[in-house]
Amino acid sequence: MTGAKMFSLHMMVNIPSDSSIASIRGDFIEFCDRLNLDAIMEPVK
Repeated sequence: MTGAKMFSLHMMVNIPSDSSIASIRGDFIEFCDRLNLDAIMEPVK
């Protein structure tokens, strides 16, 4: 509606089992907020 260019990206990322998912998710959301991006992080079903 605004004429702004947009795209959708779906990616799969492998995370080691000994990593904290909550920490990675928090860092990812903060990163996206700084870049003014809408994002979600969900497990593959």
